[in-house]
Amino acid sequence: MSQLKAMIFTLMMLTVPLAGCTGDDDPADVGCTNTDANNYNENVTKDDGSCDYDLDDDGVQDRYEVDGCTDNTANNYMNSATDEDGSCDYDLDDDGVLDADEILGCTDSAANNYKFRATDDDGSCDYDLDDDEVLDADEILGCTDSTANNYNSEATDEDGSCDYDLDDDGVLDADEILGCTDSTANNYNSEATDEDGSCDYDLDDDGVLDADEILGCTDSAANNYNSEATDEDGSCDYDLGDVGVGSISAGIAHTCAILDNGSVSCWGYNGYGQLGDGTNTNRNTSTQTSSLGSGRTAVAITAGQYHTCAILDDGSVSCWGDNAEGQLGDGTITDRNTPTQTSSLGTDRTAVAITAGDYYTCAILDDGSVSCWGWNGDGQLGDGTNTDRNTPTQTSSLGTDRTAVEISAGRYHTCTILDDGSVSCWGSNGYGGLGDGTTTHRNTPTQTSSLGTDRTAVAITAGYAHTCAILDDGSVSCWGWNDRGQIGDGTNTNRNTPTQTSSLGTDRTAVAITAGGFHTCAILDDGSVSCWGRNQYYGALGDGTNTDRNTPTQTSSLGEWRTAVAITTGHLHTCAILDDGSVSCWGYNGYGQLGDGTTTDRNTPTAI
Repeated sequence: MSQLKAMIFTLMMLTVPLAGCTGDDDPADVGCTNTDANNYNENVTKDDGSCDYDLDDDGVQDRYEVDGCTDNTANNYMNSATDEDGSCDYDLDDDGVLDADEILGCTDSAANNYKFRATDDDGSCDYDLDDDEVLDADEILGCTDSTANNYNSEATDEDGSCDYDLDDDGVLDADEILGCTDSTANNYNSEATDEDGSCDYDLDDDGVLDADEILGCTDSAANNYNSEATDEDGSCDYDLGDVGVGSISAGIAHTCAILDNGSVSCWGYNGYGQLGDGTNTNRNTSTQTSSLGSGRTAVAITAGQYHTCAILDDGSVSCWGDNAEGQLGDGTITDRNTPTQTSSLGTDRTAVAITAGDYYTCAILDDGSVSCWGWNGDGQLGDGTNTDRNTPTQTSSLGTDRTAVEISAGRYHTCTILDDGSVSCWGSNGYGGLGDGTTTHRNTPTQTSSLGTDRTAVAITAGYAHTCAILDDGSVSCWGWNDRGQIGDGTNTNRNTPTQTSSLGTDRTAVAITAGGFHTCAILDDGSVSCWGRNQYYGALGDGTNTDRNTPTQTSSLGEWRTAVAITTGHLHTCAILDDGSVSCWGYNGYGQLGDGTTTDRNTPTAI
């Protein structure tokens, strides 16, 4: 497992900003106060001469307010991106391609196509600089114009036309296409560009992404097109860093990951076949599952108590492991120790997100609806009944014109973020895990109480009987069972409404979050990890002790200069993907779920 390389699986979904560093650079040579600096900006120079990139004074440094690799006061300053001549070079791995984490476009002052005047107040790109709703000659910035901010002579063919396939491999790589909002991109579509400069491929404005509006990563006209996810052979690979693991998920005592070739590898407890390798033998090192099907690869993965499910590259779902309650969704209650296709998700429907609870599974479909299957004793399938289902079954309505954008299953409850940023939950509520101000079970989607004035959720996770969400200001709010401090508010009092955790640290915010059985962990904006809740016996918080914590507590070192980019929690263990592609785990290891070749518990991050 030591050879595994890892990156975040994305379209959340959530990337970690470049880590802030301290350097030996003379502040006089960098930053907003020096007119010779590449990120000089008089608008951010305060009267005392210091830098203040929070231009809108909202207390948050928005993307267009975080400037430059050469400014050691910037929170994305990174001296490794500064070339010997003092210029910025975000091709950190020197592979000749600007990967997803190496360039941000018009909103990043270090990017080769950065243009501050093209950054709207909301941080999006808008090249209509004079706001006349027409892209004038000086606003259409093609490769052949040496005065254009994205001019690139390498993209200019001998006949003077533009050719962004710089390496002539027939594939438009990450640094070779710029998307629907850029008039020079070959997939530019003004019809898909909303007034705020963002992309909206629901061209007929019917609220549904039709078949011709969701076409996949290899089609430049598709709503979800992503050249960064297109491999050289034209297939889809959402492991944007091409460094090994695209996604990782932990069950009660096993862990599974998607590798860079789309196959799945698992380790840990295998009593029900949840490792998918055709056996029921426990494994303490990474072990490949059996085939996902001819030509099929995995793009998302989730681990439940004793079962595992993956979304495949054609949008279908395959599951394996314990099936006593129908949680594999194949129309039977027969356990499977190899990947097995679920029954139909519905006519022309595909899965775009998936989550597994203890004995059930839920998926967001491509129309924004939710389908669940498995045990339903507490209403966790959300279909208005308490009847178990062994095939995918639609939940009741999420609300008028509402769709789901993110979903997480706990032991017996389910929560989803809706398209308006609110949260809806259903299932077991004995400890307040639904956050609706009661302890009443619900078998249909039910709105949580307020997340706070003008606050919305951007990420969500459900544990054994508690729920946590990252809010749009980077803070964390939790609710439900709190006997081990898993809410993180400094108490051990159960909460049935969203409750802010204690401080994550001075000026720290959360960028990713995961809830285990009785503990919670978050990746912070500097790439460090903070955990809280149960730590007794096994060290699932990773802080070098076995002491429970009811406030966010930093883990021990992830390794010299290492940061976390993805994280998952099992019942009593935690695993993180690090920025160099390695995986580190800690906590209970009785079944080999840490993947380090032993069954020894670890209370500090341990490489596998």
